[in-house]
Amino acid sequence: MSSDVLSSDATASTDEEVPLAEIPHHDRPRERMRRLGVGALTDDEVLALVLGSGQPGQNVIAFARAILRRTGGFPGLATMDYARLERLDGVGPATAGRLVAIIEIWRRAGTAKAWARLVDHAAVARIVLPELVHRDTGRFVVVVADRAARPIEVSLLRDGGVDQVNVEPAEVLQAVLARGGRSFAVAHNHPGGTLDASVADVATTRRLDQAAATIGVRFLGHILVAGDEWMALPPRATAAGASVRGRGRSSPAGSTGAA
Repeated sequence: MSSDVLSSDATASTDEEVPLAEIPHHDRPRERMRRLGVGALTDDEVLALVLGSGQPGQNVIAFARAILRRTGGFPGLATMDYARLERLDGVGPATAGRLVAIIEIWRRAGTAKAWARLVDHAAVARIVLPELVHRDTGRFVVVVADRAARPIEVSLLRDGGVDQVNVEPAEVLQAVLARGGRSFAVAHNHPGGTLDASVADVATTRRLDQAAATIGVRFLGHILVAGDEWMALPPRATAAGASVRGRGRSSPAGSTGAA
């Protein structure tokens, strides 16, 4: 059996205290990537390449493995923000910043290609769900779009906290105009897991609609997210019956209603 076939197991079983320099050269992540391609690397090895170095008593592969175990693998790691990453054992400001940047590159590359005109609330939901699903802290985002409701950018306005996320219409409109937007939608999550709109959610939607009309910008609606479910509060929504609900990215329930 070739050393290429054995190298993954050999790397995975490497003692945490063995320095990377003592691992056979052909079994190190960078050399395996060069020889076999990045697709042949384990998750531990891929993250090890990003980290660059381990910590005392733990080589970089074992360090990467520990991070993935603590965060729930790459899916869990992708939901982590800078503050939470920085609090992980052995992860300082520089490493946390590097990980957040990598996650953001992945997120932008994966979502930008899927953006389509915001023709209904489901289209808005598809853009904001990657930002908001399964988060245990509050986040408020603004989807900035042009006159034809083609998305330009998703702007993060608030991040952190476990209570109601409060924003002022002036903050939202400033974010829209600063990015050349002529239409927009907003979205935020409910960390507590309850999807029902609060009095504050309905009030925020009304105020945004009124403020947008004042300056001639089109408001496309307000998306609420809890877990992987979402609900839309259309402009001028005054009752629960005016809302639209959906789940995930392709729910039939979320395909109705116009933005």
